Amino acid sequence: MEVLPPSLSYSASKQALRMNRFQCRPTGADDATPGSTFRINLPSKSLVNLSSFNLCFNLELSTLVADNANFTNAKLPFAHKLFSAVRVYVGGQLVSGGLSNHYDLLYTGLVKASAGEDWCRSRYNDHARELIENSDEINGFEANTAAGAITVKRAYYCISDFLGIFRGNGTGRSIIDTSLWGDVSIEFTMNTNACIAKNAGGTAILAGAAANSRALAAGIADITYKIQDIEGYVECITQTTPLYIKLITMLLDSKEQQIRFPYQNFVTGVVSSGKNARLQVNSGCIDSMVVLPLHSNFNNGRSLIGVADDLSAQRYKFTACDAAGAVITVSNANFTSTQGSNIQIQIGSDTFPKVPVNNYLQVSDITNNSLFSNSLYSQNLLFNGWTGAASSYSRQKFLSENFVWVQSFSDGEGWASKILTGIDSASQNLDVIVNANTPTGGSLFIGAMLTSLLVFDTRTGQVSVVQ
Repeated sequence: MEVLPPSLSYSASKQALRMNRFQCRPTGADDATPGSTFRINLPSKSLVNLSSFNLCFNLELSTLVADNANFTNAKLPFAHKLFSAVRVYVGGQLVSGGLSNHYDLLYTGLVKASAGEDWCRSRYNDHARELIENSDEINGFEANTAAGAITVKRAYYCISDFLGIFRGNGTGRSIIDTSLWGDVSIEFTMNTNACIAKNAGGTAILAGAAANSRALAAGIADITYKIQDIEGYVECITQTTPLYIKLITMLLDSKEQQIRFPYQNFVTGVVSSGKNARLQVNSGCIDSMVVLPLHSNFNNGRSLIGVADDLSAQRYKFTACDAAGAVITVSNANFTSTQGSNIQIQIGSDTFPKVPVNNYLQVSDITNNSLFSNSLYSQNLLFNGWTGAASSYSRQKFLSENFVWVQSFSDGEGWASKILTGIDSASQNLDVIVNANTPTGGSLFIGAMLTSLLVFDTRTGQVSVVQ
């Protein structure tokens, strides 16, 4: 305001923005089950604050078995684990999440790498306590006695902080003008039963199964879920300053330039081996990569948490392994026990880091530096786990359950700064080659975090997407 002429400064200071919250119902049915898809349309011809969007519903976990000796139990899952895909359409064009069928893995990896226990405690409507406890608001997880045991769990969810275009345009709020860019709709694909952390005892467990690959016996019903009464809520600007209208009108009348809207996007893939694993990316700004070694049972809807000291379901157990697939362990008597890794990413002719990582524990530092520049105030769940009957922290938990590798390529993210400094694939499909071991029989998740652009051509009035 100080740099404006006094008359204009006064005028601008008197302009007001009014915001209100609107409800959006799904098109068609307002319930969903594993594998199904539903879509929510946001208000038309409005200034929509995408960052404020939240999704609410009632969730029901069913087919639990109450038996003192032979039981099946499950934790109410962290909200974002319920979605295998979250896709956003603007003006009928798929703009965000279109190249990812593993949304839950990407989100969980980023949470483990960037959120602390306080964050989980502040997200009880998302049921984030599941990330740090082997219990939920209904009962404990490791035992299920017949007396008063639960066979159905019901809970209300209110989910916020989605990945994708919900983060964009270089500000704390991703506000989009649907009268300019087109109507916005959000498509959710529900995850499989593998997203649920399950526990069982007695004859409910597959006979002869190893501790780290336990599964429900064939005669036991799957623990499943459904959601009902789906509602979406979003803020819209109901009164705006005339200066905004004049600015947009001026840009449209000029017919000489483009209007750009940068936003977060992502591409993911799962490959069966980490030996020179490849992910093809075509983007003008690759901000970072996320790499997660996956358990052999990560996609098995009947898999159980392996041992009493595990916290995550097999799908979200990210484990550091040697070339033979064996879990790396910390030996306090031998400081070389975590050495011998050869972890590196190759993009074009460049490699990241420049020298391959030779100690698995260094990955935690790379991740922390990529996300927070090793800030004194950063937090994460990389060393968090469950030991006995309580939450615990150790380097071993990072190696056995929370091995999340985030490799940044630039100082910040383009969508947040409006400065695209990430890797440019020059409009070609670029091979991202990752060398990282996977557990025996397991796979490797590779995710690329991108900045994409919505571009409005003032000469033609056409909206295009630049990945």
